[in-house]
Amino acid sequence: MGAADAGTPMALTFRRFGYLGAFLLALAAVFFAVFGAPALDGATGVQLAVFVVAGVFELLGGVQNPIRERVGALRLVGVGHVFLGASMCLGALTGEGLLFRGLFALSGLVLVAFGVDYLRGGTYFETPEA
Repeated sequence: MGAADAGTPMALTFRRFGYLGAFLLALAAVFFAVFGAPALDGATGVQLAVFVVAGVFELLGGVQNPIRERVGALRLVGVGHVFLGASMCLGALTGEGLLFRGLFALSGLVLVAFGVDYLRGGTYFETPEA
């Protein structure tokens, strides 16, 4: 970072979402390895499946690939955010404690709002640079 860059904020790039997607997929794999298939019954299984779909879309939006070139990185990341927010809302349904459930659901809805905005072209929230 040179002297000319000292006052400029760091621009968001889609690469970060690729790292996020890889992290989400690794987290899902660790969960499956530790708790096994019986832990995937009911709402937890649905939540983990939605979580994995979110990771796939985040990863596809963050790395160069033919799907990203055709669909667009912002749309892929937007779908990933929607699924990640939905996963958080599902987690709020199964959590304990009203405060935890409320905060987790609210956080999920905020992510869904980001995702929908990204799907619409990034009107309200800051969008990453290619």
